[in-house]
Amino acid sequence: MNGRERLQNLFSGQPTDRLSWTTLVDHYTLNSLPASLAEMDSYAFYRYLRCDIVQLGWIYGCNRIMPGVKVTTTTDDSGTVTIQSRCDSGVLTGKISRQVHPIEYPIKTIEDVLLYTKRWEAASYVAVDEQSQYDEIEAAVGDDGITTAFIPPSVIPHFLEEAMGIEGFYYLMQDYPDEVEALIRTIDEKDRQRFEICADGPSNVLILCENTSTRYIGPDIYAKYNMPSQRTFVESVHKRGKTAILHMCGHVRDILPIIKETNTDGIHALTPPPLGDTPWEMALDVLGDDLIIMGALTPDIFLTCPLDEVGPSLDNLISPRLRKSRFVLCPFSDGIPTPLERFLAVRDWAEGITFG
Repeated sequence: MNGRERLQNLFSGQPTDRLSWTTLVDHYTLNSLPASLAEMDSYAFYRYLRCDIVQLGWIYGCNRIMPGVKVTTTTDDSGTVTIQSRCDSGVLTGKISRQVHPIEYPIKTIEDVLLYTKRWEAASYVAVDEQSQYDEIEAAVGDDGITTAFIPPSVIPHFLEEAMGIEGFYYLMQDYPDEVEALIRTIDEKDRQRFEICADGPSNVLILCENTSTRYIGPDIYAKYNMPSQRTFVESVHKRGKTAILHMCGHVRDILPIIKETNTDGIHALTPPPLGDTPWEMALDVLGDDLIIMGALTPDIFLTCPLDEVGPSLDNLISPRLRKSRFVLCPFSDGIPTPLERFLAVRDWAEGITFG
């Protein structure tokens, strides 16, 4: 099997010929490669590793329209980017660092909440034809893997990571619950439209980028707000006969029974201890053995243990049950300059194991 056939079989529940593994690298790793590999782009690097390619494509077929809102950005000498969105009713201002992390959130006060609600009430999503962009990515991936649609998150992760921040969201929710809940309902309704359009897009595998973690979303918040929105996403995707996956790279052990209610086909970047808190087989216990697990390999094995212990450690971690399941091993290294020999140690182990 080639990578495309292997992943298509895995996502559809059909037999595969060997354990699937993939990775994700960016300029941090590519720029640190030995001189003989220095000209490689990510696709060439994946092919050099002989891993399957799971391309996380920002190709999902829709644009958000907010009438009357004009966005401007300015960058200072330190690299900090100030983003202002203006409309007749007011201005929202946020800042992000050189590393693209928020350092000032645009929603800070109840007045900001009301302004944001007004904007979202007038907002809509429109379908755009991204088939040509998708085809271009597919051609680059070729028979070595698949291209997914990597969908921006639902409302609560949007608040926590982009619009309000953790502290801001919980303080505003505590002080102004009616107004914040009205905003949540408004965005949720727009997301129904967004999910429908995304599901009509060209990809057969859609991943909702939620970053779910009980480190900042408790079970009650997740059950009341996140889970219903995620279930709406899954339903929209399933209506088209496609595969719906939730990106949850944090601590989710305590909400596995609630995640089950989404009817998701799989979890992307599910992370066991010590970095996460969810053993992969525990997820199978709760969500069922048909669950697609794209399991993030933790740094204690991938990055820090002696190279000659990587294989034995993986032998212990990837149990016979996992090898028979819909499992993809994912030693991700985006944002981290990772030595080549780390990837080769995983490759050598994966190609040397007995499968099934």
